Amino acid sequence: MDAADGVVVPEQGVEEEGLDPRAALGTVPIDVAEPTPPLGTETGEEGWRELVESVYGPLTEFYEGLDARLREVPEDVPPVGWAPHIGAVRALRDGQVAGDWDVLARFLVAPGTLEGAEAPRLVQVDEGDDARVVRDAVRELTEADGRALLIAPTPERAAELLRGVEGDPDVFSLLIETRPETAEARSVRTQALPPVEEPPAEQEPPLRDPGSNGTVEFKPLTGALPEPEAAVTRAEPLPSLPPVEPVEPEEGPSAPETRVRSAALRPVGEAWRLSWQTEARLLQRGLMSLEQWPRDAAALQSVRAENLRRAEQLEAEKAGLAEAIEEARAAAAGAQEAAADADAEAERLSGVQEEAEAELEGPRAEAERLQRAADEAGAEAAAQTRTADAAYARCVQIDERAKTAQAELQGARQAEASLTDELARAREALPGAAEEAHRLTAADADAAAEGHAAYYRLVSAESALSALRRKMTLGQRLHVASPPSELRGLREEAKARTREADEAATRAREAKEAAEHAERVRRGLASFVSEGGARLKAAQEAQERLGTELTWLAAEREKVGAEHQEQARQASEAVERATEAGLRARAAHQVAQAIEERATAARTSREAALAAAAQARSDAEAAAARAAETGAELARRTEEAAAEIAELEAELETVAAAEGRSRENVLEICGADPADDPEAVPAHQRRAMARIEELTGYLEGGRAAGGEVLLRTADLVVGTPAGAGLTVRDEEFDALIVADAGTVTDGEFLIGAVRARRWILVGTAGTRPPGYREYEGSPSGRLELSPFERASTAAPGLVD
Repeated sequence: MDAADGVVVPEQGVEEEGLDPRAALGTVPIDVAEPTPPLGTETGEEGWRELVESVYGPLTEFYEGLDARLREVPEDVPPVGWAPHIGAVRALRDGQVAGDWDVLARFLVAPGTLEGAEAPRLVQVDEGDDARVVRDAVRELTEADGRALLIAPTPERAAELLRGVEGDPDVFSLLIETRPETAEARSVRTQALPPVEEPPAEQEPPLRDPGSNGTVEFKPLTGALPEPEAAVTRAEPLPSLPPVEPVEPEEGPSAPETRVRSAALRPVGEAWRLSWQTEARLLQRGLMSLEQWPRDAAALQSVRAENLRRAEQLEAEKAGLAEAIEEARAAAAGAQEAAADADAEAERLSGVQEEAEAELEGPRAEAERLQRAADEAGAEAAAQTRTADAAYARCVQIDERAKTAQAELQGARQAEASLTDELARAREALPGAAEEAHRLTAADADAAAEGHAAYYRLVSAESALSALRRKMTLGQRLHVASPPSELRGLREEAKARTREADEAATRAREAKEAAEHAERVRRGLASFVSEGGARLKAAQEAQERLGTELTWLAAEREKVGAEHQEQARQASEAVERATEAGLRARAAHQVAQAIEERATAARTSREAALAAAAQARSDAEAAAARAAETGAELARRTEEAAAEIAELEAELETVAAAEGRSRENVLEICGADPADDPEAVPAHQRRAMARIEELTGYLEGGRAAGGEVLLRTADLVVGTPAGAGLTVRDEEFDALIVADAGTVTDGEFLIGAVRARRWILVGTAGTRPPGYREYEGSPSGRLELSPFERASTAAPGLVD
């Protein structure tokens, strides 16, 4: 079972054959020259270390001996043993404690020397009232942002005390769960518990740097002491180990160190979730502030650029309006000058027009007279040309008719020759065709008669078969009884008659078709013989008629050709006369047209000059009006530009103030000015996003929270001394709270005391640590009396 299932297995202790366990742990027995001084004995500051060594050296050897005997029996999953006790005692002896070593040492060996606020706090309560005192102490610590380690003698007692504070939303509590919890083991002198079949769990690597609560890595052991490996799993209860049958103790109960094999941390209550949610919200709020500064900086830069661009644009607009005013004024002056020039040109062109109109009268009259003569000559030439064209058309018509008649004559001759030959062949073939038609008609009659006879035979055979079937019984019809003997013969006869009738009908149809075809051939030959003579006579008559017509057409063509030649000569002469008259008229028109074009050009130019003068005056007025409007526009735009520049400056101040606030937020979050250190914001964003993803994984259950993460953020860690030794070895706490302190031995107290800066012991008077059989023969009575009992007896002033 792995770490994700909540089981943590410590490493195997030192078990190499042939080695003294104490030598392997880096310790040697210490000879104490004198016994421990009585409680409350005064001694100098230089003597505290010697006194601590004299008291706790033998206790260290005793624990080492117990641990060595416990590991004499090899096991796959060894119990925790006394390695945490050995490490805590050695830390005290070496001076490696989180709090004031002098105060802690004096409290343990000479509590009567302690006075004032620096002393540990002892709270003596009545039985059943310790839970309230512990709860008040925890609340007091957490309100001061302190972290506490609460140890109780048993897992049940630890869980009971934790129930008193688990409902507090401001306290992030962790419970140290150990396995097994209550199973009794044999004495370490005999054997240990049976091994637990579970592989060691892999520790999850640290997820982030230590927090800001002042904790540091604490490693009290500097030698080769093999301390059990204790990992912390996700926030889930530990799974149950295989059941172990309780063993009746021979000499008293066995110490929990002989049966506890693993420990894990489990968050309790909702404070841890609220704490992570709050941290995630703060990180997200910081990310929003970090994201806001680039937008504000970009907005500031954009506003500055826009203000500069807009100012330049406004200046360009004013410069353009001023330039437009000058251009309009120059255009007005130029238009006035152009109007004066156009008026002078119009006066000059008016004189040119009058001269041209006076000169035009004579050439125009001569051109008109010549045009009338040309028109008369043209009309006469057109009449002569039409007469000549009519004669030519008559010649063409006669030629066409002559060609047609010649073609018809040739066709009539060919038809006569063809009819003569075909008529002779038809007369020869007509008797044979008549005989063949008569023969096929007779064959058709015979085939029809044979078909009728076959049909009657078929009807007779079917009638006989039908009559026989009507005489058959119902059984014979249903094929139950045998049919009549003659039924088969009648059926075969009916089939044969059917075939004969079909064949006869086919022969009759073929004979009929052949007879009809022969008759058609005969009638065609007879018709051609009867009509051929008439057609031959018509062809001969057509030849005579066409020969006469061709003779007439030849005489007519000669007469019409002579007339056409005479008329064509006369038309040619008339056309020549009309052409000469037209040329004279065209020349006269050209002279008149040239003079008229001069007059028209002068008139057009004068009108254009007048229009140009009017347009120039209009342009001058428009340019003057445009200059005035542009001047007014320039004044208005100047005022508007001043107001707009003021608004842009105000907007720039607002955006600059927002950017300054965003920059201050970034400086507060990142500790660096983003303008000076551009990588500060991306680096912090990456760290924040990684932390948010980590917290989201914890809250949604998609990621297991490792022990280091839980310990760094926990306000209260609750468990037994053995569980604390397995899980919080490298942590420091602001205070250690010991519940039922009268039942806690020095070694169990030191497991938490060396990791805390303050110590609060809550106990009931008269309670003693349990007498485990392994502790028989312990030195100096350190396992029979608790530090709480000794301090309350030697220094009653320390007890609240």
